[in-house]
Amino acid sequence: MAAAPPKEPVSALLNAELARPDSPLRSIDPRRHPVLADLKRARYLSRPLVYPESEVRAFEADLLGAVELLTTLPTRLFDGDVERTCRALGLDPRKAELVGDFEQERPPRFGRIDAYHDGEALRVLEFNVGGSVGGQEWVQPLAEMFWADDAFRAFGTAHGLYHLPQTTLLAGALREAAARVCSGRDPVIAMVEGTGGLDLYAEGSWYLLRRLLEAEGFDCLIGEVQELEVTASGARFQGRPVDLVYRLYDLDQVVDDQDAWRTTVRLRDAHRSGQVALWAPLESDLTDNKRFLAYLSDPRLRGHMSQDERDLVDRVLPWTRALVPGAAGLETVVADCRERREQLILKPDGGFGGQGITCGWLVSDQQWADALRLGAEEGAVAQQRVVPRAEFAVDVETGRTESWDACLGLYWVPGGLGGGGGRLVHSGEPADSTDRRLAPMFLYPGQDAELR
Repeated sequence: MAAAPPKEPVSALLNAELARPDSPLRSIDPRRHPVLADLKRARYLSRPLVYPESEVRAFEADLLGAVELLTTLPTRLFDGDVERTCRALGLDPRKAELVGDFEQERPPRFGRIDAYHDGEALRVLEFNVGGSVGGQEWVQPLAEMFWADDAFRAFGTAHGLYHLPQTTLLAGALREAAARVCSGRDPVIAMVEGTGGLDLYAEGSWYLLRRLLEAEGFDCLIGEVQELEVTASGARFQGRPVDLVYRLYDLDQVVDDQDAWRTTVRLRDAHRSGQVALWAPLESDLTDNKRFLAYLSDPRLRGHMSQDERDLVDRVLPWTRALVPGAAGLETVVADCRERREQLILKPDGGFGGQGITCGWLVSDQQWADALRLGAEEGAVAQQRVVPRAEFAVDVETGRTESWDACLGLYWVPGGLGGGGGRLVHSGEPADSTDRRLAPMFLYPGQDAELR
């Protein structure tokens, strides 16, 4: 397809190089990487996504500020009362029992935001909080694979490209989180899924993340919650003492499992008493709720924020409204959303991985009305559509330049931005398109190179 040249200059140079039939960049094959080779169904863009570091670092400051706001909402809105927080978010009250009280010390922050670049700036689509956020198995390996190629490294060196090593930054955060348990040595880590969770989620993800953490020097076990034993003296997993439990399961996976419930409560208490480190603490599951976005965006709900905080949110977060079952004014919100169908996307409160999303511009008026009715009954968030800028890339098999929409997954760790990469679909296609590509993210110094 014919396409206009990209506005981003380093991307344009990459495309020009890839357009040459004899370019050595055409021979880069991510499947040669020992970890990426096991991602059987993954497909890759012919080039990385590249951004000026000054732009990304400015977004980082706003992102971390928004994360801080997000994690303080239970205190600001509900006086730190877990039961009130769960009730306001429409969560199963048994989750409040599992969480107990919020921790006195704020837990280490870790998660991933999904963002689009709209041609002017990066915009946050949603926050994903906790250890079970996806994509970690490919982000750093894919960047390293490109950098290991002599031709790409020569190009990258000439233009100052570099990437943020996601797994390495995560490893540093894990060491810091476990320091009070095993000072002076690396922690033994147990990666723990819910009962039956490994069969559902681990293929091509958790086992690969385990290999990456082992490459960072950790002794790392993987299994399910029924293999975890927690006592007053500490935690054992598969019969071995462990220092840090990397929690891959969420509260939904244990509320109906009495044995897993009891183990999780003991794990929570052992973490708070310093017997074991927990990544991530149970309360992070409350923060990971789409309804909280409305408390940041909706003018009727954000009286808890200062003007500077509102300005920060408005820079990074699109217009967002919550459809709360039974809430006062719900009919007005639904009517407003019905009129704005072509500008909105509807996301169920409990959805993840793109499940249950309705794109207003891709459905009929009746389909949109049906989706809004279901959202009002079960809980959902309506959000202003962000139209991503086109990312152009040369298809090395056909030689044609194609246009892609990139959803950036950007991780944060306690120290700041923790790396990221892009999931891409052909421009205009829905995010759950079966023809998706992955791409690493590289930065390059611009006028503000001192920020590096």
